[in-house]
Amino acid sequence: MGHQLDSKLADSCYGARLRRIRDDELFSEQKEKPFHISAIGSFAPYFQPYQQWRNDGLKAIRSELEQNREIIAVSLDLKGFYHFVDPMALASAVLHDELGLNLSDEEQAFTADFAKFLKHWSDGAGKFSKKVTSGKVAIPGGLVIGLTASRIISNVLLYRWDKLIQERIAPIHYGRYVDDMFLVLRDTNTISNSQQFMKYLQDRMGAEIVSQVGLADDQIWQIQQGEDFQGQTKIMLQSDKQKLFLLQGRAGLDLLDSIEKEIGELSSEHRLMPSPDQLEDSTAARVLSAAGSVGESADTLRRADGLTIRRLSWSLQLRHVETLARDLPPQEWHEQREEFYQFAHNHILRPDNLFSHFTYLPRLLGFAISLNEWRQAEQIALRAYNSLKKLAIAIPKGQSITVNGVNTKAGKNLWPMVKGTLTWLFIDSASRYYDTNQLLVEQHSKKEQRLASLFLKGIFDSLLEVEALLDFRFDSEDFERKATLVAMADLAKVPYKRILHSKSAGKLVDQRESKKERRILKLIETSQLLNTEVLKGFLRSTRLRRLEPVEAGKRKSESFLPYLFPTRPLTPAEISELAPECVGLRRGDGKPCQEKPSVIWAKYTQALRGVWIKPTLLATEQEDKDMPSLQSSRKYIRIGTDHKNKITIALTNLKTEDKDWSATACNRPNLSRERYQRISELVNQAIRLKPRPDYLLFPELSIPLKWIDSLAARLNTMGISLIAGTEYRHFDNDQLLSEACLVLTDNRLGFPATVKIWQPKLEPAVGEDKELTTKYGKYWALSKLHGKRNKPVYVHNNVHFGVMVCSELQNSKARVKFQGEVDALMVLSWNQDLETFASLIESAALDVHAYTILVNNRKYGDSRVRAPAKESFMRDIARVRGGNNDFVIAATLDIDSLRAFQSRAKRWTNREDSFKPVPEGFKLNKTRRKLPPK
Repeated sequence: MGHQLDSKLADSCYGARLRRIRDDELFSEQKEKPFHISAIGSFAPYFQPYQQWRNDGLKAIRSELEQNREIIAVSLDLKGFYHFVDPMALASAVLHDELGLNLSDEEQAFTADFAKFLKHWSDGAGKFSKKVTSGKVAIPGGLVIGLTASRIISNVLLYRWDKLIQERIAPIHYGRYVDDMFLVLRDTNTISNSQQFMKYLQDRMGAEIVSQVGLADDQIWQIQQGEDFQGQTKIMLQSDKQKLFLLQGRAGLDLLDSIEKEIGELSSEHRLMPSPDQLEDSTAARVLSAAGSVGESADTLRRADGLTIRRLSWSLQLRHVETLARDLPPQEWHEQREEFYQFAHNHILRPDNLFSHFTYLPRLLGFAISLNEWRQAEQIALRAYNSLKKLAIAIPKGQSITVNGVNTKAGKNLWPMVKGTLTWLFIDSASRYYDTNQLLVEQHSKKEQRLASLFLKGIFDSLLEVEALLDFRFDSEDFERKATLVAMADLAKVPYKRILHSKSAGKLVDQRESKKERRILKLIETSQLLNTEVLKGFLRSTRLRRLEPVEAGKRKSESFLPYLFPTRPLTPAEISELAPECVGLRRGDGKPCQEKPSVIWAKYTQALRGVWIKPTLLATEQEDKDMPSLQSSRKYIRIGTDHKNKITIALTNLKTEDKDWSATACNRPNLSRERYQRISELVNQAIRLKPRPDYLLFPELSIPLKWIDSLAARLNTMGISLIAGTEYRHFDNDQLLSEACLVLTDNRLGFPATVKIWQPKLEPAVGEDKELTTKYGKYWALSKLHGKRNKPVYVHNNVHFGVMVCSELQNSKARVKFQGEVDALMVLSWNQDLETFASLIESAALDVHAYTILVNNRKYGDSRVRAPAKESFMRDIARVRGGNNDFVIAATLDIDSLRAFQSRAKRWTNREDSFKPVPEGFKLNKTRRKLPPK
């Protein structure tokens, strides 16, 4: 039912919209896009439509101002909208007719019953409010906040209003995000304040639609779309709380620039890697510290109190520290963490700010618990309780308060109930953030166990105070059991997919209830929501990689449920990493794969994530046309369907010390704050580069394995692919390998995604081998290289390139295999023999006849981009040596011009040629041929 209601909403309604299958190629004849029923989550992520809503309004303003037109920009906010909704309006026949719905008798009966159910809750919420207030005024329950259906209902109840605005006001722009409305209209020179604007609305919409209610000084206006449409719902606007701007000329554009600048600062901070030493200096921190002074620098031209932007800033701060907690050992940033906790005490846990950030308090507490910092967790809980105590003193029984938008008086049970609610949220947070290793394998010291017990006892004691009011029982024994179940249901802070890589994996996998799962699988198959055979095939193919810490005999007993009902499903990149057949490589279980890589990747992603994939799969069609025999040879790994004529390469000039090499050789990688800061800054520099690079390259052995995901996530969000030399991966029996990690952007699924590929270094360098064996007793894991001996050619968005790791460049046979096949050869290096490698790079550029890129440890330098150019001054497009600081340098490679030159029928040269002649015996891969040649 909900998707039918949602489908009738206008495009001006931005927020709380259902996910729909959007493919112009397939559904161009259909006005309504089908509901994406198999998606994980019914609604589109909030930030995308929110940004669209905000940006569309700002674009409309800029367009008018640039044409020297005077405009009025108004942002309206409904007063306590959810609390005054009449749920029975959902069953209104007039509402259904207005929307153009033709419901069956069964659908009408269901809608009526559901409306009654919501009304029953609303009445119950009103009775509950009487327990915490002492006033005689009835407090409405309205709609359940948090229920998914409520989001659709709230949009539907404003359908007629949206329509009337467009018809009777005819604004330049109108957009509504749930209960926030944004209008842009031409200045009539009759409006100078919000009250006058409301009277203008009344004149145009009609007094029966918009009318002022209550006292004139209250400036409350009511929207009445007709009782037959909205039932007893009260929709109110408070004109003195709205923001109205009269904009014209250069002054208007300047205001717009300042707004967009602040949006840009916060947005860019969201995209960047966190800096451990600069948490207090970030834009988000400055906004939170500004105690109300952010009122004029809000991001929707309305938020005079800055509440929304402060909440966004606090969520950014939490996101940063959570990333640091995942990437850094706790001891590496203890001081910065203490400063963060102090920041929270100073700006978040204060009585005057507590309710502004109430929903984030459990997350703050959980952060401390996840790091086993029980004393800090206790301080956070005590400070929150103390702030509530101060509020209770300031607002005793009988004091005026507002509940659900209604003025009333505080009751005796108000503050105990608030404390009980917060306590329950804290318990829920503790169960999700509790260290899974401690829960499942009991890995904790006696001191940690004692502190945890004391903290939890204090929390449960707080719950006992309001047990009768809340009407439920819960104790510490329940907590231990529930926390374990939370982890197994993929509801813990650490995702199920990550727990599988920890010591807890064995305990987690051993919890399967086979009979129940078989019944569930049968029901899923019958519903046709997903292809369970494909899911089973993925689990079989990836079992060894996913369940490496689990005993071999127990791996087959893994539960299907976390994959059938995931809360944080595997990403497309993780799927391609676990199942290399998605990019054309050998399956993890060694069995042959008969389907094309793009098809198998699409099927796996659809089964695991519920995403909709184009039935025709454009990429498959292109593989059929361009490369019928290449995929079968596994020589070519085809990624993405774009066609790029030029690419920009960013080289990192990063210093990695010998002690870092020694640490990774010992399997004790250097995860220091200082090293993380330097690498993060290079990633941020690459993101800020203009033009933005297509690839960011790091030298051999420069990136700890633990940090790859964080770096790649930030880069891939900006459309930048990562190619990095990672530290040693250790195996049993003192074996190890070093690898190049490629995380490449990919659009084959019909939406922006990435694939992750690990290319091993086939042999260690002579000196490297000697050091590893004599000093550390380590040996190259040659047994792991089965089926990986050939260097692939990556065809990424039609750019052909190969990757080699340091000493592999000396293998002339391997190098020359790339001749005619690649546009660029990328070499990740840790090399101090600069003269030899300079000759090799210069030789490779000519004998492979491709752009040759070397990225080397800054300790030795000479990172460069070499072209097979005719003129000597054009051969080094970029070259870097020395320096005391790490930095990024970018170079643009003209792919088309190189291909056009190589596409000549003969090797003969012209005076105006840009490149040296191709070597004798040069054979150009037909997919690189460019016609006409140049």
